[in-house]
Amino acid sequence: MSDRTPDPAAVFGALPAPYVLLTPDFTIVLASDAFLRANGWQREQLIGRDVFAVFAALPTDPQANARTMANLHASLARVLDTRAPDEMAVQRYDIPLPGQPGLFQQKYWSAVNSPVLDDAGNVAYIVHYVKDVTARMRGTARRDALRSLADAWRDVRAPREIVRTALEILGEVLGVSRVSFGRYNDATDTLYVGPDWCTPGIPSLEGTVHLREFGSFVDEMLRGEAVVVHDVAQDPRTAAHAGPFRRHHAQSFVDIPVIEQGRLKSILVVSDTVPRQWAGEDVTLMREFAERIRTASERARSMEALATSEAKFRSITNAMPQMVWSTLPDGWHDYFNAQWYDYTGMPPGSTDGVRWNEMFHPDDRERAWAAWQHSLDTGDVYEIQYRLRHRSGEYRWTLGRALPVRDDTGRIIRWMGTCTDIHSQKLAEDALREAAARKDEFLAMLAHELRNPLAPIGTAAQLLQGGLADEKTRIAASNIISRQVRHMAHLVDDLLDVSRVTRGLVQLNMADLDLAEVVASAVEQALPLIDERRHALDLDLPDIPARVHGDRTRLVQVIANLLNNAAKYTPHGGRIALHLDVVDSHARVTVRDNGNGIAPTLLPHIFDLFIQGERNPDRAQGGLGLGLTLVKSITMLHDGFVTAHSDGPGRGSEFAIHLPLLEGVPAAAHAPAETRRPAARALRLLVVEDNPDAAGVLAELLRSEGHDVAVAEDAEAALRRADLAATDAFILDIGLPGMDGYTLARHLRADPATAGATLIALTGYGQPSDRAQSHAAGFNRHLVKPADPAELLLALQAV
Repeated sequence: MSDRTPDPAAVFGALPAPYVLLTPDFTIVLASDAFLRANGWQREQLIGRDVFAVFAALPTDPQANARTMANLHASLARVLDTRAPDEMAVQRYDIPLPGQPGLFQQKYWSAVNSPVLDDAGNVAYIVHYVKDVTARMRGTARRDALRSLADAWRDVRAPREIVRTALEILGEVLGVSRVSFGRYNDATDTLYVGPDWCTPGIPSLEGTVHLREFGSFVDEMLRGEAVVVHDVAQDPRTAAHAGPFRRHHAQSFVDIPVIEQGRLKSILVVSDTVPRQWAGEDVTLMREFAERIRTASERARSMEALATSEAKFRSITNAMPQMVWSTLPDGWHDYFNAQWYDYTGMPPGSTDGVRWNEMFHPDDRERAWAAWQHSLDTGDVYEIQYRLRHRSGEYRWTLGRALPVRDDTGRIIRWMGTCTDIHSQKLAEDALREAAARKDEFLAMLAHELRNPLAPIGTAAQLLQGGLADEKTRIAASNIISRQVRHMAHLVDDLLDVSRVTRGLVQLNMADLDLAEVVASAVEQALPLIDERRHALDLDLPDIPARVHGDRTRLVQVIANLLNNAAKYTPHGGRIALHLDVVDSHARVTVRDNGNGIAPTLLPHIFDLFIQGERNPDRAQGGLGLGLTLVKSITMLHDGFVTAHSDGPGRGSEFAIHLPLLEGVPAAAHAPAETRRPAARALRLLVVEDNPDAAGVLAELLRSEGHDVAVAEDAEAALRRADLAATDAFILDIGLPGMDGYTLARHLRADPATAGATLIALTGYGQPSDRAQSHAAGFNRHLVKPADPAELLLALQAV
């Protein structure tokens, strides 16, 4: 072995890693060749100098250098204090580029400071070891930057903020002075710079920049090439324009073009205030940021436009009176307008998805869901009527309708639908259908009621026609015909009566009445039917008069209708009670029975036209279902009201009419009914009737009273008769062939020979307008077929 002592400086200099040896006062005494190569320094520039004096100046980023120096000083102080090694965090320290004065290369270093102790245990030297970790840091910085960008964008929605946030992150990672992003206008060859990021003291470029003022490098970007300039004063593309660059505080820059569909659309500009050697990794990171900025900002602009469009859409739909809704292509409900929530009373969002189906009436849900699924499967228009729950809790009929929205390829991208409240319309339609059904039932009932009396009339007529009937049979047949004709006349009168009353055309003969006398007359009319069905009738009348103002005939009709109704719908041997009393300011007539009762579903409609309780096929009760309608209508004409009550089928019913009392006015006396007297003398009569049977029967009736009767089948035949002047009275039909009865009457009145004769209209036309016409034509009396023979004979007694 050699006893030569190695040269410490030579040994330290030959170390393969970058080392520097410092004294406790931080003077550099040794440096390895590897350290000199890593930093580009010469040994004579370092040895004997204070480490902070050597490395204090960093033109590229003085602030970053100051932080690095402060961190180094703190670490060396800890070594002196603890006499233990101290590892520093990664520090940035840029180094000059060899052979390129003024250009710097960005570098990151990992450093460890270790003490060298003397025999007394004191720190004699400090070994400063550094390692170039730039490549690792650039990869880490790139990943961190992209991660930071994703995190920052998570809560950012505005396009301007998206761009500004990205530029800030990129500028801080690269350690540059300015980062800008702008839209390129190929028509003007300008760049409109939006928000940019700048270090303190560096002005913003926001606004319009004319690129040709800075050189011809824009042509490279038009081809999609990045423009990388390390020093604007040295690069041939920019050297002639160094002045404009200096005015904009840019000594080096990188322009990253963003190409869309083959055309330059945007440019990312990264610049620094000093010449700089841009690393390939940096340019790659810039490209990544530029593309992400374009994508994110475009998406944000689209979302912003969509939000604006949606805001307009919501404003429009909220202004509509209808409920509007929208779904995704698969039918998922994601929008309802304000009217939906106002109508249903549901909280916003509570009916999204498939929960809308819960708003339907349980009986309609399956049907509505099936129709909706069919539309989703086929693309057919969705249209259905269902009951939708209103905020009041009521289920209201609604029309639901939806159309598919398709893109240019025909693919469904959305469904747009409406809900329209059609409850009133639906109820009206149901009422019309119910009324139509009632009308059909009524017509069938009317046909039945009219055929019933026609059958015995026809049979009786055949008995009389044969000539073989004895006197008893003839009288019985005549009675049958008379009864059935009266029954048919009663049916027709009811029809005409209800028409006049319900249309408000009836004229009331008002007088002051004692309602007890009206009740007595009504009982007298209804008693035959009550006795026929063997009912017991209980009357309860007050001791004092119950006086009202009304039409006696009509009020008798009202009370008689209630009694007849009770008699019809109470099984044989039942009990009927009529009670007259005074309640507050009204007289009340109550008719109660223990009969069939009224079903709950029928009770609200019991006073409607043509409504009747359930009947057996034999229709033993008879009638057309008009009685209660007349009861209500006539009572209302007297400023009264009527009520109905029943505990249900088989439990009887109770009807009551309430009429305003007339206080302090005595009831009017009633004139005795007119009675027919025997004819005072025989009259010469002419019957003009185109129905031979009607004319013949009427002529025979009048002849049986001792009158001289002639018959003409039409007006012309009547006017041709030679004995017109001797005729005392003319009994004319109105609906004659050719010249009608009104015209014939006017002829007779115009002829002096017949001007003073009595004219009696005997017609099937009985409306008030018909009576007015007959009066204007000169008729003395107007009788409606089939007229009561007694009424006709009374009219003739006045001739």
